[in-house]
Formats: sequence, structure tokens, C-alpha cells
Amino acid sequence: MLPLKALLRLYRTHPWLLLMSLAGLTLGVTLVVAIELLNHSARTNFVAARSQLAGEANYRLAPQGGLDEQIYVRLVRSQPALNAMPELHAWLKDPQGRSFQLLGMDLFNPGPLRQLFDATRESESDFSLSRTDSVWLAAPEARRLDWQPGQSRRFALGDEGQRPLTLTLAGTFEPGAVPMERLLVTDIGLAQPLLGKAGRLDRIVFKLSEQEATALQAALQSYAPHQPLWLEPISPALDASQLGDALALNLTALSLLAMAVGLFLVFNAQRFVQSVRRPLLAQLIILGMAPRRVLRWLIVELSLLATLGSLLGLLLGSLLALALMGQLTQALADLYGPNPIDLLRLSPASLAKAMVIGLLGTLAANLPGWWQLLRQSPLALREGNSRPSAHPWQRQGLAIAILLLCALCLWQPSTGLGGALFVAGGWLLAMALLLPDALRSLLGRLRARGPLTARLGVAETLYHLDRTAIAVMALQLAIAAAIGIGVMVSSFRSSVEIWLGQRLAADLYVTAPKGVAGSRGALSEQTLNTILASPEVSAASRRAVLPVRWQGQPIEWAQMDFIPELKAAYPLLAGRWPATPDEVLASEPLTVRLGVRVGQRLEVTSEGGPRAFTVTGVYQDYGSDKGQILHAFEGNKVQSLALFSPDPEHLGDRLRSQFGEQVNLLPAPAIHAAALRVFDQTFVVTELLKLLILGIAFVGIGSAFMVLGLARRGELQTLQSLGLSPRHCRRLLVWQGAGLGLLTALLALPVGYGLAWVLIEVVNPRAFGWRLAFEAAPLHAVTALLLAPVCGALASWYAARRVV
Repeated sequence: MLPLKALLRLYRTHPWLLLMSLAGLTLGVTLVVAIELLNHSARTNFVAARSQLAGEANYRLAPQGGLDEQIYVRLVRSQPALNAMPELHAWLKDPQGRSFQLLGMDLFNPGPLRQLFDATRESESDFSLSRTDSVWLAAPEARRLDWQPGQSRRFALGDEGQRPLTLTLAGTFEPGAVPMERLLVTDIGLAQPLLGKAGRLDRIVFKLSEQEATALQAALQSYAPHQPLWLEPISPALDASQLGDALALNLTALSLLAMAVGLFLVFNAQRFVQSVRRPLLAQLIILGMAPRRVLRWLIVELSLLATLGSLLGLLLGSLLALALMGQLTQALADLYGPNPIDLLRLSPASLAKAMVIGLLGTLAANLPGWWQLLRQSPLALREGNSRPSAHPWQRQGLAIAILLLCALCLWQPSTGLGGALFVAGGWLLAMALLLPDALRSLLGRLRARGPLTARLGVAETLYHLDRTAIAVMALQLAIAAAIGIGVMVSSFRSSVEIWLGQRLAADLYVTAPKGVAGSRGALSEQTLNTILASPEVSAASRRAVLPVRWQGQPIEWAQMDFIPELKAAYPLLAGRWPATPDEVLASEPLTVRLGVRVGQRLEVTSEGGPRAFTVTGVYQDYGSDKGQILHAFEGNKVQSLALFSPDPEHLGDRLRSQFGEQVNLLPAPAIHAAALRVFDQTFVVTELLKLLILGIAFVGIGSAFMVLGLARRGELQTLQSLGLSPRHCRRLLVWQGAGLGLLTALLALPVGYGLAWVLIEVVNPRAFGWRLAFEAAPLHAVTALLLAPVCGALASWYAARRVV
């Protein structure tokens, strides 16, 4: 233990070295943990909420607009052994704005939902139907909500709170294997009058073998020949795999970038430690300790530092995830509808992953340098230059090799999303490796210009560039990433705004209130005919969007009336408009992600059965990253209407007074504003984490200047002995920090815009199928140019106060 104590004694005399090592690693692990927990919690909550409605069921019958309860009666009577459950479902909100699910089911024969209840309890729950507003809660959830049996609470029915609803807690039950957070259960006979759905069901869920599903599908066709009924497989995990892919990808990339910046800072701190420890290491080897044994004790020291920094990162990351969970939940709710479960779920796998990344990353970043140092003779080790050795040819060779690999990934689209992400990361890393040479060239040109103080500052900066290189590389990484991501988001927003301006061509849009589980509702036949017969409506287009699957992938089947007024809202990128009932248009994400081409035959499976279409054209779309086919309206349930009118305001007022809350009336500007609000909300978390990464980099540059100032005390004392006052020395350090920050930001601009090009032209098309219009967004560049020198000056000023 004596060698370890000797090694650790350094941090007692130089605490800034310890702080710099821990700060970079801790902050990097913090963001990795926070983002891993956010992604894990979002998907787990999504699966849990869907599993509450499915239980053990693996098939569902859920036609658009629901189905008649007599279909269920006929099924059960004809097949007594059928494991099925009828369901009604609704979203509720309490006065605090929390979302709840109301599930109407057969409480006395739960069937495939049996695992919702604890089967090991000796006494069954008392489901007494004495009140028409009775609901039941899982006992742990009732205790958490402080809701006692017999108490009534008020809710708003529907995501938009269309109708008040008072419910009374009739009792509690012990939950089974499925989480029961914010799930209110009632008997389906009580749910029908509560929800205004007498004689109707939202869906029927089944637990079936493959053979039973085939037989049941054949029976359904004979039960309802006028209404095609199609069984759908249930897979909450598959649905969750599509959840927030764009957001999750952005967050994961940011976490890995933060980890890279953090490891840069740890590496930078250890390079200073190497320069200070040379005499101690030489003394240990002279006293008889083999270099390999010294290296083993260094591994123990690094492991202790990595473990301590990672544990602090785990704690801070969990707290950060807890603080950001509300923002992420709101963003996903805007995109995918409400989710009653918004809990932060700690994942042992995510925490272990962050620990391993922190530990192995620290060892991999620092052990090669220590071993190279220990291979020297004790005399060379003790008398060697305290400045870190520079190997520009190694950095340049590695940077060129990375750029060649990036070019290969660009040239081969078959590398897919993984290759695109490698191009983005490789571009940042290669440019960071070339940064010291670029700075050395710039400083060499500036060395002979300006007054004496400026030339002295430039010369000092150039002399110590090898010591500050890693810190400025980390700063460039953070600035370039902030610019690149900011430009990408701005370009995305600008493209979406232009697309909305084209797509929202109608004057007024009419939609039905949301249906089951937040799905699109349908307009009644009477409402539809009344609106279309209005003399103020000059043209109208019916629209419906149905879920279908193509080659196992979930996509959307959109139907609308191809009226001339709306064709201009769908500019074609290729092909022509459909002319026959079996022809469709394909959205751009469908062609880019899934390889659909004009002229290709698509066989899709919908709730009405299999259909075959021929693709005749491609249109631009940012509404769905899953992909969409656009088909002429076939007479299904109408979910929305696009109305053209010479006086849309008067038409809207008249329809609002006539139909009230039976329909939603939305003028095009309102939809435009709401869509952009959802877009901005989606990237709030991204912007917050981008700022945190910049913070990590600026902490690193500040720590580097602090350690550099401590190492330069002798030089500063020499300058003071030559007549330079302490105030002038501090001013010299401040100008050095500001100049280095400004030069780094200037060199980060082309790197950031190059990253933006990669994200827009390579990553987005391969990940989501979206092609965006590049927008320079100069505000991000101006912010970096202003922020970097200011932060560099502040860091240098603080270091100067400590050493001068």
C-alpha cells in the first residue's frame, strides 16, 4: 500500500488535478446515466401502460369506431372455451393534470387479463356493483394517491377534457404481475353508460394459439360480412421500439459525446499528473520496483478515481433524469398521446453500463501514456522535459485514417445508420485531432504581430500548447457539436414550417374528438352530411388514417379525396398521381427507410384484411417517420374534413354553434402554431443537454488553465522579476485564455457546419427517411464566438488570481 499512498499524496498538494480528473469523468457519466434512464423509463412506461390493457392477450379485434357488443355475445356462445375479454377504454385527467386510464372489463371473469389481479390471494376482491360510478384501484396505487374507498373524485373525460366525470372508489384489489399505475378498473356494464357507449365495445382481446387465431378469423368473416373484421397481433414491446426514435437517437448521441468530452478532460488531467510525477516514478524504479509493478499500482489508482467519479456520476445522473423526466414525458405525450405512467425507473443494466464505460474509458485513455512513460530509463524519466511529448505525425495519421473510413461509409449507403453515426463521430474526432496543428499554424502567424504584450501572450500560448491541447480539443468538440445539432434542429424546424405551409392548404379543418386510447375518432354520418351540404363550403376533402403493416413493419394508410385544391399541398418528388383504385402514393420516409420504389407492388395488412397496391409516386412528408401510403378515399369512417370556403370565419362560427363539442374546428394557422409548439417541446431536452455539454467543456478549459497556471509559477515569477507587475501578469493570462477560446471557436465553426451537413444529409435520411433543407442558422455560430472567449477569459482570470 505504500506505493499507492505515495501516488495519492500528489492530490493532497495539487487538489486541482484531482478535481479536474473527477469533474470530467463525473459530468460525462452523469449525462450517460441520465439519458440511459430517460430512454429506459420512457419505453418501460409505454410497455407497462399498454400491458395493463392487454394482460396475457396476444390478439385483439379493434375496428375503427368500435364494434357492436352482440359480436362478442355470438363469439362466446358459439365458442364457450374462447379466452376473450371485451373492453372499453378512456383517458381521464384529474384536477392536477395527471392522466389516468379507465378500463371497462368483465370483473367476474377476467380471462386474458387475469394477471392484472393477484391469483395467490385466498380471498377474492369484492367487486360490488351497488353504484353506477364505481371504480376499483390496485391497493398500492390507492395508498399512493391517498384515495379511500367510498370517496368520490372528479375527472375530465378525454385528453382534451371534453366532459366532467365523477367516480367513486368502491374498493381495492391486490395487483398481479402487470404494473397498475393510474389504472381505474370498472365493470363493462357500468363503463358503457359512463362513457356514453351503450351496446358498444372498443375492442375484444384474446389469448389464442396460431391455429385458434386462424379459425377465429374465418368465423369473424361470417359473423359480420358487412363490416370486415381482422385480428391484429398485440406486441407492446414492438410498439415501444418505435417510440420516440428521433428523440432517443439525439439523446443517446449527446450522452456519448458528453462521455467523450469527459474522457478528454480526464486524459488532459493525467497528462499534467505525468509531468509532475516524473521524479517520484524515477525514485520508485531506482529503489527496486519494477515498471510493471508501478503500472499495476497506477491501474489501482486510476480504478479508484474512475470508480469514485462514476459513482458520483450515477448519483447526479439519476437526479438529472428525475428533473428531466417531466419534460420528456410531455414531449412524448405531444407526439404519441398521453401516457398515465411517468415514473423514473432505475435500470441496473443502464447503471452498470455507465460504470463500465467510465472505468474502461478512463483506463483506456490513460494507461498507454503511463506505460510509454515507464518504459524510459530512470535517469531519462527524472531529468526528462516536464512538458508532455508531442507526436503530431501520430495524430495526423490517425485523423487521416478516420477520415478515410468516414469517406468509405459515405460511399457505401449499405453501412446504414451505424455508418452514418460513425461518419458524424469520426468527423468530430478527426477534426479534434487536427486542431493542435491548426492552432500552432495560426499562432505562428500571429506571433510576430501586435504590441509586445500581445506577442508575449501568443508566444506563451504557443509554447504551452501541448499542455492545453487536450482541453481545447474537448472545447472544440463541444462547440462543434452544439453548432451542428443546433443547425440541424433549425433546418428541421424550417423544413417542417415550409411543409406545413404547403400541406395546410384548406381554410378550416374539422376533426372528431379522440377515440379509444387516444386514437383518432370518427365523424358521424349525420354530422358529415350536414357540413358537406353547407352552402358556405366550396370544396371539401374527407380524410382517414389507418394503421397497417407491410412486411411486418407498422406504416400508415392515409385516405383522402384527391380534389384539385389539395393536390398542390402534396408536391410530388417522383412519379404521378394515382389514377385507379389500386394505386397509391408513398411518402419519402417509406422510400428512403424501407426501399419502396415507384412501380413497386405493396401487399399490406389492415384490420379489414390484406390489400395490394401499386406505388405511382412519392411525396414529401414529415408527419410520420414510420412511412405512409396515400390512397383515394374509399368510404370508410371519416376522421377529418378539409374545408375550403370564401368566408372561413363565418363558417367556423356557424359550425361551432351548431355542433358544439361534437367536433373540433381548427383553422389552418392554429394547426400550424400547435405543430411548431410540439416540435419545439420535443427538442427541449436536447437543448438542455447541449448546454450541459458546453458546461462540461468550459469546466475543462477552466481546470486546464488552473493547472497550467500552477505549473507556470516559475515563469510568472521570472516575468515579475523583469519588471512585469502582478496585474499585468494576470492581464496576460486573461488575454491568453480569451484568445485561445476565440481561436478554438473560429476553428470549430467549419467543424460544426460539417457535422450539421452530415446530420442533415446522411444521418436523418438513413434513420428516419427525412430530407431537410439546409439552413445556416448564424445565431448558433455567433453565440459560440461570443461565449468561448468570454468563458476562456473568466477561467484564466480565476486561475490567475490563484497563482499570481
